[in-house]
Amino acid sequence: MKKFLRAGALCALLAACAAVAAAQGAAARGEQEDPCPGARTQQELNQCASRAFQKADAELNRLYQQLLKDAGAAERAKLRAAQLAWIKFRDAHCEYEAFGNQGGSIYPMVYSFCLAEVTRGRVGQFRDTLRETDER
Repeated sequence: MKKFLRAGALCALLAACAAVAAAQGAAARGEQEDPCPGARTQQELNQCASRAFQKADAELNRLYQQLLKDAGAAERAKLRAAQLAWIKFRDAHCEYEAFGNQGGSIYPMVYSFCLAEVTRGRVGQFRDTLRETDER
């Protein structure tokens, strides 16, 4: 019985150390520690991931509209074509990233977090473009 208790305590200690190390690593990389604080079920995690994507997508759309407004007709056409191609890429890329989880309850979370991450990258590109146009 003591062997099991010691093994259980060791497992708990190792798990705690791993969690602390992961949190420290995330903090060192500038990442959020927990994107879904308080989420306890897979459904809550899926909803959290969906909200993360919706937030990133709303910012993307805001910046996209600003870029369209500030562009001439030919430039708007190029931006629209680029954005449609990018959306196809984003969706296909995230389908690939989540493919191994297809059919599982975790799939929506993996897919939505991927959409959010890739969309935030595009938001950064749009911000850079707006900064460059402001400097002209």
